[in-house]
Amino acid sequence: MRIGLLFIFFCVSSCQVPDPQSIPKMSSPEFSSPRPSVLGHSILSDSSGERFQLLEGEELLLEGTLEECEQKLAERLFQRYGEGRPNLPLPTLGGLQLWADVFWRGGWRIQEHVYAGYFRLISPDRVRHAWGTWEECRSAFEGIRISENLPEASERLVIFLHGLGRAGGSFASMQEKLEVSGFDVATLVYPSTRRSLDEHAQQLAHLLDRVEGVLEVSFVTHSLGGLVVRTLLARQGDAWRTRLRLGRIVMLAPPSQGSAVAETLKDFMPFEWLAGPSGQDVTASGVEAERIPVPPCEFGVIAGGKNDDRGWNPLLVGDDDGVVTVEETRLPGATDFLLVERAHTFIMRAPEVVEATRNFLLAGIFSKSGE
Repeated sequence: MRIGLLFIFFCVSSCQVPDPQSIPKMSSPEFSSPRPSVLGHSILSDSSGERFQLLEGEELLLEGTLEECEQKLAERLFQRYGEGRPNLPLPTLGGLQLWADVFWRGGWRIQEHVYAGYFRLISPDRVRHAWGTWEECRSAFEGIRISENLPEASERLVIFLHGLGRAGGSFASMQEKLEVSGFDVATLVYPSTRRSLDEHAQQLAHLLDRVEGVLEVSFVTHSLGGLVVRTLLARQGDAWRTRLRLGRIVMLAPPSQGSAVAETLKDFMPFEWLAGPSGQDVTASGVEAERIPVPPCEFGVIAGGKNDDRGWNPLLVGDDDGVVTVEETRLPGATDFLLVERAHTFIMRAPEVVEATRNFLLAGIFSKSGE
């Protein structure tokens, strides 16, 4: 009995009671975060939008105005990560086939080098402002966002995805039209000839996980880009799907059933080298409905051709745009379908395609109401 009491006394006396001052302050449940965390830090707002809290993980660092919390955030990130390696603000080519966008905000983007694995921060005018690790570039952007008071994102984002071997600049005229209609537009860069469909979809999922201030995301794709989006939407468990509404998709000249051209050339060594893994994924045998299902939202398809039974390419059967046949573009479940007399490469620049894309994103139909 005595031994038992002594043991209990020992256990109780050995337990350290924490100093109340050492217990980390926790956020109040009345606060919620309107945007993803930044390198483990979150700024929360109360329901009135007048009181804010800065947290690192679950620990409360500061409560005050939005400006105070953002300034404290920028200071902490700079102290911990700095702003990257020594940098000259030089112009870049924007990415092409060696870079992958992993973050986008108002034209600013962080890109990862396909082979070297380092990152860079470039501005809307394609000037490099920082380079190094992901954390260093993200820290640098947050400092720029706060110091320059960059505008908040629109609630509706449209993502442009280019085709095989192309770049986002091909969507310039369409971007201007959609921005006038109230959309934010992200012309993303992905290394279409250097990675597979699954890798492109993973890149896009990670970028969407980091999107800030957006409630709804839609997509406009050209050629291979349509398969990238379908592969993205087939993924399970991506965090962005719980935060963002899925809007509409417009696919321009997509090889929805796979490409006969790619199927013919798939074992030709120059094609294998030039087109990379995606060139194999876009073959008729590579595009399987089980692996790349129909999108779970409203989508429309715009195909190019000559509106006859010969098309632009004499080596293809039926009407075609020079690369993809009209029949290859069709996808069951499409909300609308439009055939235009345009060739594959520059179909996105045609005025009637720009207008039809805008109409579909706004109303779910290519023609204006009543036409």
